[in-house]
Amino acid sequence: MDPVSRHQALFNEGVRTGDFGPWLDTFAEDTVVTFTGLPIGPLQGRRALAETYAEHPPSSPMRVKESSVEGDRVTGRFVWADAPTTGGVFVLVLREDKVIAMDVTLDAPPPPPQPRARGSVV
Repeated sequence: MDPVSRHQALFNEGVRTGDFGPWLDTFAEDTVVTFTGLPIGPLQGRRALAETYAEHPPSSPMRVKESSVEGDRVTGRFVWADAPTTGGVFVLVLREDKVIAMDVTLDAPPPPPQPRARGSVV
């Protein structure tokens, strides 16, 4: 699977299930993650990324609209599935198969969590 499809699929699975473990496993131990448009980070290391996502889980899956690969740098423009007029851009820097850096720039804050009907299955 290409890195953009893998990133999107594992991120969205984490949003759906609340288990970001498989997505986090794609990051190197010493990864560096920055966000523009969110008051988070920069994050140093996979553990900090895991703690941040546990405390502030994303509220919506994403849909990658376009992407490009230049050497070890992967760029994806995405929209939120729950707010398709907003999204942003992520840039992943890869070393072999691991993400050693991720920069996320948001056009607007992510959508708020959607209320779930009582007894509904996520």
